Amino acid sequence: MNLIALAIAPGLAIFLFIFHRDAYNREPKLNLLLTFVLGALSILPAVFIETALSINDNTISAVAIQAFFVVALTEELCKFSVLRFYSYPKKSFDEPLDGIVYGVMASMGFATVENILYVNKYASMGMGYQVAFMRMLLAVPAHATFGIVMGYFAGKAKFGNKGSAGLLVTGILAATVLHGLYDFFLFLQGNPYVKDYLSDVLLFAGAVLSFFLAVRLSRRFIRQHRILSQKTFAPIEQMHIRKAYPADVRLIHGLAHKIWPATYSSILSIEQSNYMMEKMYSEESLQRDMQEGKEYILIYDGVEVVGFASYGWTAPGVTKLHRIYFLPQVQGKGFGKQTIERISAAVVKAGGHSLQLNVNRHNPAKGFYEKIGFSILHEEDIDIGNGFFMNDYVMEKKLV
Repeated sequence: MNLIALAIAPGLAIFLFIFHRDAYNREPKLNLLLTFVLGALSILPAVFIETALSINDNTISAVAIQAFFVVALTEELCKFSVLRFYSYPKKSFDEPLDGIVYGVMASMGFATVENILYVNKYASMGMGYQVAFMRMLLAVPAHATFGIVMGYFAGKAKFGNKGSAGLLVTGILAATVLHGLYDFFLFLQGNPYVKDYLSDVLLFAGAVLSFFLAVRLSRRFIRQHRILSQKTFAPIEQMHIRKAYPADVRLIHGLAHKIWPATYSSILSIEQSNYMMEKMYSEESLQRDMQEGKEYILIYDGVEVVGFASYGWTAPGVTKLHRIYFLPQVQGKGFGKQTIERISAAVVKAGGHSLQLNVNRHNPAKGFYEKIGFSILHEEDIDIGNGFFMNDYVMEKKLV
């Protein structure tokens, strides 16, 4: 019973590890479980094919064919069939990281059954525990890395613009090459021609090195798809803010030109929008704001700037939020709320008690501000010249 537990434990542990790495948009547990079970069942055709095609030849070329084609390609295709025909079409497969998640689940189902078979086989020879521990450290994690590599390309295939078939084939081939390298060095340990020149230790080292190559690739692939998942489903976890300086004026100017038209095209006339852009967001105007003491900040989603804001004191204890804008692709994802919360905390720390802002009376953002604690103080019509007016609500949020 202890041996069976040891055989099952590594696959289950990796299953749980990958489940928790998929933190931002987790897959339905039933889908994951069925992928695992189907992966376990996929060992049946693999055993049949490997038995039928097994090569009883000790030449190096025969060992290579056995490792890369008979074993690695067969097993990776069996696991891939579960990924491609069960998991891939699911609605829950809705981001690139899911390729890795489902790829590992199928691989862990396969590896767990394979592990049980190996441990039981060697238990009859008195070597059950040695084999169980060795496979816990190498064989089962190796299957996980092969699943990650295959799943990485499956995720790219489903959500790429073109070349999905090519990416799927690339995933199979990459997993097969890594799997084949690992098995090739292990199989050579039974080759009498090679053992005259290389010891078991060197051959085992070759298998371990190929395993670590797969691990290195897997870590990089998980990191890439996980960052994309975070940006898609939990972008504010990567959010950070920094103070803007005069050297950033051109960056703010460029952001304003991307954001302003999308924000005000349905509220202001083209003439007023262009006039206000020139009046408020020319590089000269932004430089003047900074010289007059208005604080500008830049908001980042990881390494990319996605918005800006400015604020300053207008009366004792009162701070005016002059501007807060974000690129359209990140609006509605929590950046505005988080930015205002951080500005509010800075205002309170500096001795302030309220935060005020102006919002156009036709701007839907009014509802957002009310939702996070602002209320209307009064209406205000501001003559900005050239026959144009800003028709605003003045809103306030009490901070203490």
